Formats: sequence, C-alpha cells, structure tokens
Amino acid sequence: MSMLDLDSLREGLCDTFPAWSRWIAGVRIDESPKALPVDNDGRGIFYNQRLMRYYTPETQRFYLAQQLLHLRLNHYERGRDRDRIAWKRASDAVVNQMLRREGLQVPMDAVLVPAAEEKSAEELYEIFLLNREREKPLLTEEEDQLPAPVPKKKDRKAGKGTEGGRRDIEDPGLAVAVKGLSSMLEPSLQTDYDWFPGNVIRDGMLPYQFRPYPVAYAEVLLDTSASVEPELLRAFVKGVKGLMQEDAVLRVGCFDTRFYGFREIRTEKDIDALELRGAGGTNFTVAINAFTGDAENQIVFTDGYAEMPEQRCDAIWVVYGNMPIHPLGGRVIYAKRPEEKEKYEIDFLIT
Repeated sequence: MSMLDLDSLREGLCDTFPAWSRWIAGVRIDESPKALPVDNDGRGIFYNQRLMRYYTPETQRFYLAQQLLHLRLNHYERGRDRDRIAWKRASDAVVNQMLRREGLQVPMDAVLVPAAEEKSAEELYEIFLLNREREKPLLTEEEDQLPAPVPKKKDRKAGKGTEGGRRDIEDPGLAVAVKGLSSMLEPSLQTDYDWFPGNVIRDGMLPYQFRPYPVAYAEVLLDTSASVEPELLRAFVKGVKGLMQEDAVLRVGCFDTRFYGFREIRTEKDIDALELRGAGGTNFTVAINAFTGDAENQIVFTDGYAEMPEQRCDAIWVVYGNMPIHPLGGRVIYAKRPEEKEKYEIDFLIT
C-alpha cells in the first residue's frame, strides 16, 4: 500500500504540465470519504485516502491528473443535465487518451476508448447512450469506428414536421392550448455550434475547436404551487413532447419559490418518472432566471397567481385558468378549465 503524498504528487504534475504549474499549485485538493476514489466539483478535487493508498504512486498521479484535466476542460459544467454515468464514461475516455499521449501510465481499470482520440466528450456521450438503449457494451470494436450520431434533416418551418406522435389530452382547454402552442414554437435546430477546448495539449495549451453540440428543443417550467393536479402537469408535458421530433430533447423543471432543477425528457417513461417537487408560494422571477438560454423555446405552465417579474423574458406562458397576466416580452396562451363556460380561446400578448 502507498500512502498519498500530496506534495510530491503536485510537484510531479507540475513537471508533467509545466505551463500549468502555477494553476496546479493553487488547485484545491481535499480528502473526502465519499470520493470513489477521486472526483471534482468543477472548482476543486476530492480524493478518498483509504482507497487511494491501494494504488501505486504512478496510478495516484494518473487519477489526480485526470481530475485536473476535467477541471481544465470544464467537464463538470458541460455535463449538467446529462446522464451522470454515461457522461463520466465519455469525459473519462477523452481525458484518459490525452494523458496516455502525455506519457502517463494508464491504469487497468481506466476507461480507454480509441475513438476518444478524435471525438469530443459530447459525441462519445451520445454513442454511449445509443449503445445502452440497444443493450450493448460501451463501444464494440465495430462501433468504435462510428462517427457520432448525426441529426436527421428537419423541416425548418416552425410548427411543421415536428410532430413526434400526437398525445391525446382529455382536458379540452389544455388540448386547445397545446394546439395553439405548436404554431408559436421555433423550429428545431437539434444542433448548434460553439467553441470547445480541444482534445490535444499543445505547448501547455488546450486549443479551442468549433464543434456541434446538441440543443434542447424546449425548456418547460411547471408551477407546482398551482392548484393543478399532477396528472394534468404530466399531460401538458406529454402534449409538448408530442409537438417535437422523437429524438428532440425536452428539459422540464418545477418551481414554487425555488427552482428544483431541470430533468431531460426523451421518452414517455421519463415523463411518468418525473418528480413534481414544490408546494409553497410562487415566484416568477425565480422561474425565468432558471432558463439556461440554450433552448430554442422557453415555456412556463402556471395558473398565473403571482406578481409578474420586472425583467423581460421571451417565454411562452400557458395559463391554466382565466387569471390575466402581462409578462414583459412574453406571449400568453390561456387554457380554460373544463368548468368554465366561456369559449376556449388563445390569447397572444407581446409586450
């Protein structure tokens, strides 16, 4: 067994990456019994002393170097709202290949995928998800050579060619609102492009590359403080998902006076398993500040009983009931409750 000599390991890593020596010296590295055996939180590194002592100094150095590269590549933030296990495998595979090229000894239990030489963590992640759906291993020898999944060409006209299979909605007011929503949604891009750190270290630098990345078609915020039945909330989410391509990503989150985080919805099983958290008051400012800005469409489902936020937000507000609201920069659809005798209507407000 080899006790972890943190000072010696830092010094060795500074020798391996001399251009980063000042940064490495300042990185927070703390002991944590929960680490298995090393992890990071996007800001610092955590290690499990009990587990790390069973590794050789070379393996200890490898796993600390692995976490340093995860920090440099911002993998913690890039992995938000992704499947945790698939993302860890994908990001580890990319980093491990980089460390192998730098001459570090790769442990036997480390994920080593030849395809990671040319693919980004996002591309490997999509392949891993597909293989898991097909109940296949991480990457077979055949699939190791496959390119990342390429989105199918879509009809670019908003509201056309985006149906992923209509879902029947029993509530007539909600059904009319969802139908009206389809004409207001932006077309599905599926992918966008941005600059990401490259996979090869050159002279202590990580050159950036212009790469595609998956874009969520819509982000939906559910007002879980409203007097709306959980099944109606799920019916609304199913209705929105039915307006989308089958492979389009939908992010759904709950809010009351707090925001409880987004969950990715890809199938109806995801909707059935969606945890509807919240029971307090309503704070719309909290809600609109939760939108990431990455999705093509932003939707709020609420009964409207709260003060509107002062800042502008280009969101579509679906109000279940007849509570009039006037969101700054937003558009509004009213979904009349079944007991209301008035004619079902769709009201478009742009202020």
